[in-house]
Parts: sequence; C-alpha cells; structure tokens
Amino acid sequence: MLKYQNVEISKYHTPVLVGKLKELLNLKKGDMAIDATLDGGGHAAMLLQLVGKTGKVLGIEQDAEILKTLKSPKNLIIAEGNFGDIKKLADSHNFKNPQSILYDLGMSTWHLKESLRGFSFEKKTEPLDMRFSKNSRISAAEILNSYKEEELAEIFRSYGELKGARNLARRIHEYRQKKRIVAVEDFLKALRGLPPKILARIFQAIRIFVNDEMKSLKLGLAGGFEILAPSGRIAVISYHSLEDRITKRFFKERGELGEAKIITKKPTKPSSEEIFKNKSARSAKLRVLEKI
Repeated sequence: MLKYQNVEISKYHTPVLVGKLKELLNLKKGDMAIDATLDGGGHAAMLLQLVGKTGKVLGIEQDAEILKTLKSPKNLIIAEGNFGDIKKLADSHNFKNPQSILYDLGMSTWHLKESLRGFSFEKKTEPLDMRFSKNSRISAAEILNSYKEEELAEIFRSYGELKGARNLARRIHEYRQKKRIVAVEDFLKALRGLPPKILARIFQAIRIFVNDEMKSLKLGLAGGFEILAPSGRIAVISYHSLEDRITKRFFKERGELGEAKIITKKPTKPSSEEIFKNKSARSAKLRVLEKI
C-alpha cells in the first residue's frame, strides 16, 4: 500500500524509475505537476512528495473503476478522462502552466488482475472487452467477430509488430465461422496454443486498437507541451517500441524547432536491482524533454 503523508493511495501500483524521476523532473516545493496516467497513484505519491503541501498534482485517469480504489490527499486533484484531452482537462480544473507532466504508459496491474475485462491471456474465463473506459467505442470481442480478415491482419501487423499477422487473422476468421469469440478462452482456441511471448503481443495489439492508444499519446504529448510552463519538463515512460518511437519523434521535432531541449540523450532504464524487485519494470524506458 502506497502512502503520502500517511494517506493511503492504492494497493495496486508499483511505480517504476522513481529515483531517476525525482532527479530529472526538477520539481520543487510549491510547484504544480500532472500525472497524466494516474492508475493506482504510485507516481502521484512521488510527485506529491516533491511539490510538498504547498504544491498541487493533477491526476488524470480514464477508468472510473480505478478511481474508486483511490484515497487521495487534498492537493491531489483527480480528473476523469483520457490524457489525449490533457489540455481540456487541465483547463477545466484551472490547472495552468504545470512545471512537470509525467506519462507512464505501462499496462495497469489493476486492469490485468482485477478488472474482469480480458486484458490477460491467463484469465481464460473473462469476457474479451479490453476497454479502459466504458466510454470507448468498441470491445475486443466485437472487433474479433466483425472485422474483415485483412483488417485484423493490419491490427496485428501495426500494433503487435507480428510477422505472421495474415495467418493469425485467418485462424480467427476460421474459428468465428464455427463459434462466436466471446471470452479469452475462445480467443486462445482460435490461436491454437501459440507461445506466451506471441500471445502477449497479440493481446497488446488488440488492446492498443480498442483504446486508440497511439492517437491518444500523440494528442497527449502535443497538448501537454502546449500547457507546460517554460523550463518545465515532460517525462515519458514507455514499454514497447511503438510508444517509444512516437515519444522519440515528438521530442526530436520539438528540439529541431528550437522549442525544447532533450534532457535524456538516450532513454534511461531501470537498474537490475529494480527489475529484480519489480519484473514489470524490465522493458521500461524513460525520456525527458524540457520546454524552452
């Protein structure tokens, strides 16, 4: 259970790269910061410690169910919504010119273990939903049952970076002609015993598409940079190449325009000690940008 000033925040989230973030975010007492991916509040607790009682943190979370698990201190302002709308959400809470914005793009432990929405291939009886928010347009099951074979192949190719994307789409098409794909176990039967590493990438691809994650990231970075105070810093923790590529390109473009400088020339990674304590940190990459 994580705490800030003896206030319990959540039992679900172990934040990564906390030591490096404390060093690189350059926050001081009285500052304002945004945790664009609040989740269980682990990073928000760290931000609250940095800005102190006189500072404020805006925590953005799109899943209303996760928000029910939080017990937050007064100077943590919670905004329900997608960080793609970060400018609108910040404006609606009168949160202007923050000194720091943090995006932790990792998959929530709560979603994997508690949400009952089929995010993990290990949860065989769960329905294939994969929506982070009930406001999302379409579920994973609807996509798998209604999208054309070519469309499914493109999802696996673009968001899972899978070489056998067409073959995977064909398997699903053949299976759904006999039985509708409703639960995780149906999906696994259609995929016929592929190894966990491949299954993880398949589930990743569907999840990213369902939640339109790459579009949200592009919008969130642009909107966050717009509202960031001069000399303020944006920090992004990514976990796969698609996220990191978008972040790297955004940082490079802003640097070339003379609007920002890149603080981390190469992405910062967790230490072997941190990875030993928290295996989910093993693929994390941290990039930091400072607005000029």
